[in-house]
Amino acid sequence: MDSRQKMRRLRIIVLVALAAAVLAAGFLVAANLGSQGQSRSGSQLPATAATTAPATTAPSASATASASTAATEEPTASTPATAGSGWASFVSTSAHVQFDLPSGWTAADVPAGTASNPASGIQVSDESGSVVAKFYYGTGGGVGGACGPGTYKQKELDTAATSLKGQWVTTAQARFSYRVLDQTAQGKGVGYQIGLVDKSSGEVQDSCLMYSFVAGAPKGTLSFATDGPQALGARTFSTMAEATQYLQTPEYQKLKRMITSLQLTQ
Repeated sequence: MDSRQKMRRLRIIVLVALAAAVLAAGFLVAANLGSQGQSRSGSQLPATAATTAPATTAPSASATASASTAATEEPTASTPATAGSGWASFVSTSAHVQFDLPSGWTAADVPAGTASNPASGIQVSDESGSVVAKFYYGTGGGVGGACGPGTYKQKELDTAATSLKGQWVTTAQARFSYRVLDQTAQGKGVGYQIGLVDKSSGEVQDSCLMYSFVAGAPKGTLSFATDGPQALGARTFSTMAEATQYLQTPEYQKLKRMITSLQLTQ
């Protein structure tokens, strides 16, 4: 074999070796890329599971109607319903009225009127069980009484609008009133009454009697008030200053809110 043939044979061997090396490197790169792809796909989170919030189902028409009915259903008589922090709403189905009632106070339907003069009555008591206000609504219920040898100076210390609605309320000029009778000169202290009045019963004038009621209501006379000074055992203040200071007491504020919140439900 001459030198030319040897050189050509050597070139062939070198080329074959280079080709084999290139093929081996290609397989190695491909294998590495494949393993990296598998690792990445294995660490990925399903896109839909990560970003899609659970679907919400809108309530059906029947469910919405039921919820609305439950929210607006009127409570039964003597059943308190929420009316604000520390307060409830007293509803009387027999007297057809409702009003705000302070926490700890109780209200109950009581007999009122007669067979010939039907009426409804409610009595409100405080935390100690003492009667603090009375409600009367119906026919009859007339007021009267005779004055003594003299009259007393009357003064109104507070007034406010009522929640009652209707043309009769406007006609009667119904409102809330806190009035006093100064009987200190006769040693009887300062008598008072807190309640609903109209243009007649609420007229401020010297007298020995005091009444709080509204005439001309749909079913007759309406009264929601504390006892007047002419009532047996009625409370009195020692001085006018004491009567004025009573305006700032929790008891007075409760009475005012309760009485002014009165509404007729029929």
